[in-house]
Amino acid sequence: MRREAGFTLLEMLVVIVLLGLMLGLVGTSLVTARHTVAQAERKSERIDEIRAARRFLRHSLSQTVPLRAEDGGAGEAGSNEAGSFRGAPRSMTFYAPLPSSLGGGIRRQRLMFADRRLTVTLARLVGERLEPWGEPQRLLEGVEDVHFTYRGRSPLGEPTGWRDDWPWPRRLPRAVRIDLRLSGGARWITQRVDLRLDLSGGAAG
Repeated sequence: MRREAGFTLLEMLVVIVLLGLMLGLVGTSLVTARHTVAQAERKSERIDEIRAARRFLRHSLSQTVPLRAEDGGAGEAGSNEAGSFRGAPRSMTFYAPLPSSLGGGIRRQRLMFADRRLTVTLARLVGERLEPWGEPQRLLEGVEDVHFTYRGRSPLGEPTGWRDDWPWPRRLPRAVRIDLRLSGGARWITQRVDLRLDLSGGAAG
């Protein structure tokens, strides 16, 4: 009588171990692939955020207009809102139209850096006065540092070179340069925005 062929216990154990190793390798590959995809998505989202912030800054600053208005509660204590443009190393205040996608209309825009983010606070003109318009809006998160510099002409008509502040609030600079240091390895290429309306050499004041 012929003995039926079959698997020994040792052979079964070897097969089970090999299957376990294969499943472990497949699982590790899936986890790694999922992590890589998630990283790529986060990087893509970060790039989109940076591009959106750059577009907003270029749109607003390039269309700055020489308006002045009294503060009707939209300014900071002790600030003088009679000027058209105020520039400091980490903040900037100017008048410019909003993109149509954000409602349009000329608004006073105040860019500020605090709590690792760049924000913009808006105010609208009501007659000759300013009133707050909406809540402060986040332009970009994960900002380690901000440095604005300004270039134009002095009241005597002399070119200034790049300055850390703009001390003539009733005059517009010719250009603004924006440097940001971002967290997480993201890179911000120095952005220079030329003001289309050049009144730096002949603005009233």
